[in-house]
Amino acid sequence: MASNCTLPYSKIGKFCSIASNVEVIIGTHPTDWVSTHPSFYSSLAQANFTFRNKSILSSSRLVDEKYSVVVGNDVWIGSHVKILNGITIGDGAIIATGAVVTKDVEPYSIVGGVPSKLLRYRFSEEDIKYLQKLCWFDWEMEKIEEYYHYFSDVSLLRKKLGNNPEMV
Repeated sequence: MASNCTLPYSKIGKFCSIASNVEVIIGTHPTDWVSTHPSFYSSLAQANFTFRNKSILSSSRLVDEKYSVVVGNDVWIGSHVKILNGITIGDGAIIATGAVVTKDVEPYSIVGGVPSKLLRYRFSEEDIKYLQKLCWFDWEMEKIEEYYHYFSDVSLLRKKLGNNPEMV
């Protein structure tokens, strides 16, 4: 992870490449209420006052009970990316520089833009399924070292390992 990253309550997978100035944005406001101000839905008094004794909305979304964002394995996130809370980024995904991620990112997809959108998939559907079953990032380092020469081409890796990743 490079400098100036702010990723509170985030779970980061193995072999991720995270450039500088990546930020998880915590908090949201109701967009269909008369006011978006937290004093109307939160008892936390973020502005030093509130109308609520008890919060009726959470200002943040979690992927599960513990994490605001979950980043899969072998994910590359470009610089100055903003990720809203409650987002899951799938294994092998790439997020282009400057993107604002507002919805979940599929495994082995490339997204970019504001808000981010799917640009393309890194591999064919068949190769993505293969890689999802292979889970090479869970291998022991010795095994990765044995096969890393084939990582530059998924077809070479499949040829070397066979088409049944569960047997590897």
